[in-house]
Parts: sequence; C-alpha cells; structure tokens
Amino acid sequence: MKKNRVLLSLLFITIGMSCQEDNESVNSITPEEAAVIISTSLSSNTSGVSFVSGKSADVTSGLLADNAGGRIAACGLSQNIDLSGSSPAGGTTSYSYDFSYKFVLNCNAESQPSDVSVNLSYSGSFDMPRLAAEHSGIAVLTVTGLEETVTDFLLNGMYKRSGSFENKEQLKSGSSSVEFTLRDLIIDKQTHKIVSGTGTYSISGNVPDKGDFAYNGSIDFQGADMAELDIKGARFISNLKNGEVSKKN
Repeated sequence: MKKNRVLLSLLFITIGMSCQEDNESVNSITPEEAAVIISTSLSSNTSGVSFVSGKSADVTSGLLADNAGGRIAACGLSQNIDLSGSSPAGGTTSYSYDFSYKFVLNCNAESQPSDVSVNLSYSGSFDMPRLAAEHSGIAVLTVTGLEETVTDFLLNGMYKRSGSFENKEQLKSGSSSVEFTLRDLIIDKQTHKIVSGTGTYSISGNVPDKGDFAYNGSIDFQGADMAELDIKGARFISNLKNGEVSKKN
C-alpha cells in the first residue's frame, strides 16, 4: 500500500510538472517580441510614456509660472488640452496621434501648490521597421515636487494602451494590451526628460492561430533616454526616443 502511495504521488508530481511546462510554453510571442511592444509603448516618437511624461512636465511648468506671476487663481485651476500630431515625411518611423489631456493644479491646506493631476485619453498609430501598430489608451498621473527649491518633478501613476500590432520581422499580427505602473519617475525640470525611476509592466494579447501571451516584469529608468526591461529573467535596453530595443549581454 505504501509503495502504491509513493507511485501515485510521483504520478501527480509528474503531471503537475507537465502542466507547468505547458503553461510556461503557451506564450505565442517570445520575450524578444514582447520587448519590442513594451519598448514602443515607452518611447516618445510612438506617443508612449516618455512623450506623456514630457508633456506633463511642460504643462506643470506653465501652471507654476502662471501661479508665480499672480496672473491666475492657482488652486483648483484646470486646463484641458487637445493635441494632435504626425511625423515629418521621409523618416524611418511614421506616426500620428490624438491626445485629450485634463490637468488640475491642486493645493495643500496652506493654499500652496502641492501636485498636478493628469488625466488623458489618446489614440494613434505608428509604423517602424520592426513593428507597426494602432492603439488607444488612457493615463492617470500625478506630478509632485512643485516647490521652487526642488530641482526635479516626481511622477507617479498608470499608463495603458491596447490595440493591434504587426511584427514585421516575425511575420506575426495580433492584439495586445500593455499597462505600466510608474513609481517615482524623476523628471528634470529643465529638460523635462526622465532621469530615473522604476515601474512594472503587464502585457497580454493574442496571435490568431498561435494563441495567447502574457508577461509581467519590471522597468528601470536609467536616464539618457534609456530604460532596462526584465522579461522572464532576460534583460533588454529600451531607447526612450525611438523605441528601439536590444537584448543585454
């Protein structure tokens, strides 16, 4: 009887390991392909996180300048901005986008500016050598560090986009959804570029006839328009300007 129990336990363990292996192999795109989608969701010329964080810093600076000049009643001031753009002809990347922002300047109990809340919705498309996509999304962000004595803004919040993609290298097309949680992104008040910070990502989607995919991991913003992605233990370097990505040795 004891021998049978041992054999039965081994059988369950074997089945469990087999199921785990099956679950780990269900992804219809590789970590390298996921890195391309994530990187283009971060870069500025594909209307990603870097673009949105820069615009948030731009408007925050403008609101603070107006407040310092005494031209407006600052607390609770809201500003709505509709923004559209497209790429110049002849580049390796073509893009277009439509953004709808709402900014609100919030104050503390002493009626001093404490933070700017940013809510936005957007849609757009881009066509790059490795990837083309159409997408729409939302972001909910908070900008702090408004004091004159502080040299950098601090940005926290969520950015999400969903849509269709075409991987030109792997000849795969499908749908994807990418969500970022951004933690303490330091934004230089002069350049409005990301200096450092961390975040997490969640990406999921489907490739017809190949199945679903899902990845979760971390992002380390390193300054100089670079970020490092951790995807299933592999490391990738993302260019926050153009969305190009390379595997780290």
